[in-house]
Amino acid sequence: MIDKKTLLLVYPANQLRAGFLINRDTKFQPLALGILAALTPPDWKIKLIDENFRTFNYYKADLVAITGFTATITRAYQIADIYKEKNIPVVMGGIHVSMCPDEALQHAHTIVTGEAETIWPQLIEDFLKGQLKHRYEGALEQTIRSPKPRRDLFHPAYIFASIQTSRGCPMDCSFCSVTAFNGRHYRFRPIEDVLDELEETPQPYVFFLDDNIIGYNSEARERAKKLFQGIIDRGIKKLWISQASINFADDDEVLELAAKSGCKMIFLGIETEGLEQLQEAGKKLNIKRGVSSFNDTFRKIQKHGISVIAGFIFGWDTDDEKSIMNRVRYIRACEADAIQTSILTPLPGTRMWTKFETDNRLRLKNFPEDWQHYDYSDMTFYANKLTPEEFYPIMIRAFKRIYSFPIMIKRFIRTLIRTKSILVAIWSFRSNYNYRRMTFSSMKIKDYKRHKY
Repeated sequence: MIDKKTLLLVYPANQLRAGFLINRDTKFQPLALGILAALTPPDWKIKLIDENFRTFNYYKADLVAITGFTATITRAYQIADIYKEKNIPVVMGGIHVSMCPDEALQHAHTIVTGEAETIWPQLIEDFLKGQLKHRYEGALEQTIRSPKPRRDLFHPAYIFASIQTSRGCPMDCSFCSVTAFNGRHYRFRPIEDVLDELEETPQPYVFFLDDNIIGYNSEARERAKKLFQGIIDRGIKKLWISQASINFADDDEVLELAAKSGCKMIFLGIETEGLEQLQEAGKKLNIKRGVSSFNDTFRKIQKHGISVIAGFIFGWDTDDEKSIMNRVRYIRACEADAIQTSILTPLPGTRMWTKFETDNRLRLKNFPEDWQHYDYSDMTFYANKLTPEEFYPIMIRAFKRIYSFPIMIKRFIRTLIRTKSILVAIWSFRSNYNYRRMTFSSMKIKDYKRHKY
């Protein structure tokens, strides 16, 4: 009898800061690794080590596959080095590896750039023949033929199931690497495949990982309607959240179908209220609509029983203390239900990264060690108007005001009134509380007690 080959899948976690892992309901399943497992022949033994829930311990394997975002790649390399030193083949992939392939090859025998569905079976075949290549490049297929992930490998404590229905984005915002990784065009999974997966998913809550669940054109919008209608027609009872742009509120039928299909929260990347900062971000749609329209958008969505998480970024080149505190006042007054805040972070593959690297403005660049700082909570570059010593105390004051409990309670009451849903109001309040915890933890607020405000 021939022993089964063992594939070890590893999902690393940032060891510097807890970030999203500080809250159980902001941990999301490693969908890419579940897909790789589904693409692997059934006669393989597969083990998944997920550092969202437990720290890595050495596990014997014939082949190791590790994925990582920029903020977790430092840890990914640490684990990869353990196996590489033992001459156990290590394959690395994911968005950071795709953007920094030569760096990743210093820690892995093999790297996969792009999307893995088209090349993983060939990679496995090459491994079995002893002919594993150093590089494999996945193609961007027009129709995404992604198998149902091996959800039995995911930790049972995940609250939300992760499902993806589309990939790609034509917007190419200056700080976003989605376009570089998934392409400039929307590409869809067949709706029936998505519906089948939804029916088999055990969790009652779903996070659609799409960068924009309804897209930016009429084709994508009509496809979203068909997806939502399919959920309704099949009687699939899931509550879901996702991400979109402010055009989510343009079509009443989209909102009606989204709500009927189980949508309870939607994340909108507002980024900033300032025109200069929006231009820096390349948020053309937000500029076109105008800041004055944002509250109208929020109210229209809330009318359908859906709450809004509005994302805001601090640290733009045009930001100084005055503009930051103006943004704080705007956020406190805006009518979104929950607020997510982050510090501008140039990621490899983005136009912003290229600019800062070319201009020698990266502040934390002892790579790969410093990648763990690129988690949206550190000033990783030299800003135009504020030094880090000036910036951090300002941000502590800003976050205290944004996430004050009176403001959070005010939002809770408004959400309850507008959505007419205690569940949605609780979800929104919990989101604010979670963001408060993550923000204060990441910024290490205890280190700034000497500052009096």
